[in-house]
Amino acid sequence: MIRLLGGEPDEDVAMVTTKMGAGNLLELFHEWNGRRPSGRLHVVDCVTRERGLGTVRETDTTSYVSSPRDMTGLSIELSGLFKRIHATDRPIRFGLHSLSTFLMYHDLQRVYRMLHVLSGQIESIGGIGVFVVDSPTERERDILSQLIDGIVETRESEGGCELRLRGLGGRGAGWRTY
Repeated sequence: MIRLLGGEPDEDVAMVTTKMGAGNLLELFHEWNGRRPSGRLHVVDCVTRERGLGTVRETDTTSYVSSPRDMTGLSIELSGLFKRIHATDRPIRFGLHSLSTFLMYHDLQRVYRMLHVLSGQIESIGGIGVFVVDSPTERERDILSQLIDGIVETRESEGGCELRLRGLGGRGAGWRTY
């Protein structure tokens, strides 16, 4: 996900994390994609408050939701974030790591509805969305894939890390090392 969100320096990037704290996610992003101009990299952290990890200081670009169980709080936070970014008239790349965490706390229909709203908001402002699902069941993949344009599957093999595209112009593409 981090590589896919890299994009151009004039684009805003917004990320939701349900697996690691905002600080760690920002470090990882900078490691892979370099520094972004101040104010163009936004994080909504769904884990730090719940786990009691470190200091929670909201900034203009980093906000915190109580836990992955708080989908209402997340929706409110993201609506405000999308409005602020849309007002700048800059392109946006959005990433959510990981829908699997939401699936632990909520049923598939509720996660589908949230993804439907999110993908609609992203599309309405001309953005690109990247959503991670760790090892989805066949049912989860079938249902959630109705809302997306393509799938990037990854795996580890003896030759290293590989990916395969489905949709996004990658019809029938085989596994490729990356």
